Amino acid sequence: MKIIFFTVLLFMVQQSNAVDKWYITDPNGFGFYLTTTIKDNKIKGFTRKNALKNIVGWTKYTLIKLTTSIASPEIIHLNGLVTGNKISGNIHNLFQKLSFTGEINEKSIQIIINISQSKQSILHGTKVTSFQAKRNYTDIFHQIFALTEKNIYQQSFIKSRKWLSFKKRMLKIAPKITDDLELQIAFYAYVRDFPFSHFQLTKKPQETKTEDNSIKYAQLTEIDNQTVVLDIDQFMGTKQEMDDLISQIEQKKYQNLIIDLRDNPGGNFISVYPLAQYLISKPIIAGVFPNQRWYKEYGSTPKKEDYFLFFEFSTGTMDQWMKLASQKYGIYYKIYPSQQYFNGKVFILTNNNTASTSEPFVYGLKQAKIATIVGENTRGAMLSMSRFEIDKDILLGIPLNDYITYTGHRIDKVGISPDVKSTTEKALETALKLIQQEQSIKAHNE
Repeated sequence: MKIIFFTVLLFMVQQSNAVDKWYITDPNGFGFYLTTTIKDNKIKGFTRKNALKNIVGWTKYTLIKLTTSIASPEIIHLNGLVTGNKISGNIHNLFQKLSFTGEINEKSIQIIINISQSKQSILHGTKVTSFQAKRNYTDIFHQIFALTEKNIYQQSFIKSRKWLSFKKRMLKIAPKITDDLELQIAFYAYVRDFPFSHFQLTKKPQETKTEDNSIKYAQLTEIDNQTVVLDIDQFMGTKQEMDDLISQIEQKKYQNLIIDLRDNPGGNFISVYPLAQYLISKPIIAGVFPNQRWYKEYGSTPKKEDYFLFFEFSTGTMDQWMKLASQKYGIYYKIYPSQQYFNGKVFILTNNNTASTSEPFVYGLKQAKIATIVGENTRGAMLSMSRFEIDKDILLGIPLNDYITYTGHRIDKVGISPDVKSTTEKALETALKLIQQEQSIKAHNE
């Protein structure tokens, strides 16, 4: 009996002080190693000790810690409670703190992260005995360097001190990197200071057999019989989806259209085009996309009188877009009005997460005085990018074309300022007040 008692007691002590190592896979992102400890029904988890400090250096980490919400030198850490095999608590990944639930046993761990009320991310982990580098990260960086230097639109950058410093730093920390999440964090920690956007390192998405056309990227919300809000999450929908929404707007004869682009990260021009057509009464040129060849031969941003050297693009597929953009000197984008166009007041809501494809749309309608922009400055991330495969399941996004507006301005790294400033939370309220003011003035004059 004593032997059994002490065996059970020893097992309980081991369980209450369990330390386990896991490799975590994320369906929406890169995998990573995680260490968990369980003691007194509490669980703690963390990625490699001091990984963030190793990546950015002690000086930069200290500055980051003082000026941001980052409090830990680990990329991810979690704290929670254990009830049987159930776990719950909070998980921190650099700038975010989210709640999680899940399960843990001798062989596996599941972490369900609550991203929003309607969205979850489910991570799965398998037990490992040690943290061995998942790839040859020195080789990965050499591939990144070679692809970038061959394809980036602005070749002068690869001769710059910033680029050479980036290469040196990445090769120095590459031997310390153990997983793909660390690779991504190291990459973004330094490229965020580059003078251009759309330089990205992402996980290759899993292939799906059929395209899911049931996903809706935009929806209408009626305020009253004169005002409607068109909320566009991102410009990834089909032309048919946008055409259907436009038909509903046209059928109801609304006088005020509020287009909500807050937190819209962009997408492609296929779903933008029919909406832009519906809002203009005469053709407009949305801007020009010069490629590497242009800058090699001319070395300066193109002017209006140079447009004859570029292909005109007005409608077509994204494959056609990319093909033309890579040929000659690039393309300029021209939009022709549809037979029916909106004749009322247009308001566009923006914030600091309004980016990419959304930005030429905002800029063009603002310049043409078709829309009143309400909210915050847009992000300033507008270039044309293509993705290159590295090591089968990593994608490197490289900007192949610059973007210059018809008026000669660069949006990238600058953004677009609103006509009426407002916080993200109050942008819709502000737009509705502007509509009420105009209606009051109109009623008074009548």
